[in-house]
Amino acid sequence: MSTTSPPPAPAPAPAPAPSTTTAPDPISQLFSVQGLVAAITGGGTGIGLLLTRALALAGASRIYILGRRLPVLQSAATSVNALVGRNVVIPLYCDITSRISLESTASVISSDLGYINLLICNAGIGGPQVPLPPDNNNNIADTIETFQKQQMDTFNGWEETMRANVNGVWFTAMAFLGLLQKGNETEWGRGEEKGGRGVSSQVVVVSSIAGFNKKAPGGWAYGASKAAATHVGKMLSGLVTGWGMRANVVCPGLFPSEMAAPIVEAAGGSMNGGGLIPLDRGVVPLGRMGDERDMAGQILYLASRAGAYCNGNVVLVDGGRLGTFPSAGY
Repeated sequence: MSTTSPPPAPAPAPAPAPSTTTAPDPISQLFSVQGLVAAITGGGTGIGLLLTRALALAGASRIYILGRRLPVLQSAATSVNALVGRNVVIPLYCDITSRISLESTASVISSDLGYINLLICNAGIGGPQVPLPPDNNNNIADTIETFQKQQMDTFNGWEETMRANVNGVWFTAMAFLGLLQKGNETEWGRGEEKGGRGVSSQVVVVSSIAGFNKKAPGGWAYGASKAAATHVGKMLSGLVTGWGMRANVVCPGLFPSEMAAPIVEAAGGSMNGGGLIPLDRGVVPLGRMGDERDMAGQILYLASRAGAYCNGNVVLVDGGRLGTFPSAGY
């Protein structure tokens, strides 16, 4: 029998000192847009309406939807407000190709609430549609002459497309800069060290993967305009940083919209069935069109604290479609 005394029990470990750092937000708060104020051009149809519904359902306090077709906007506002059970969506007439209209709309919002936290430049047009020339036509002269005439006949259409899809993005942002700056003074824009949420005001440009592909199935003018719109968004990111704001670009592939319908039908799909819309995997590798949740996920990330450190990003949301094209490589 051993006479050796057992070793003394180890002293209890000291309690950890109270943390002096701020505890991270719970995940439910990380992606919250509760109380956010947004303005969305083209917010009454297509992708704009998907974004409007997503922000409203996630708790945004006010969403101004802007466009030229006021009855369409009013119908969208009525449906979304009924869906969420509160009057959060405000329809406003606005022509993004008109300086007077843009400044007037900004003035209305300034008088109503006085600020916005998020501007989504989503409005755009499809532009003139001209078919590709035949790939294997022995009569090259006739092909060139025909194609040449088709293109020259779209001269005015190109100008209209650039005004809407490029100039409209830049000048919408310029018209709303003051409102965005005021948004930085609200709870959303103030830094967390000052009791705010630390989510600086932001411009999100909704462009398209059409700006990256060389064959331009959506139209030559459309593809060129969306390449320019993407670059406008990147330029905005460098500009507004000096005022403590941000800009990012989202480039969707095929989502339900008026502009997408002809492309979807050409790919063998239909937009009349509801739910997930299947597509040939040779067109979209994931085998379907994007849906509301796909777009909601992008905007809730960028608009919330989760994406508050993003500035100057270009996000592709296309199910891999760009990989099926000869792309521009930049």
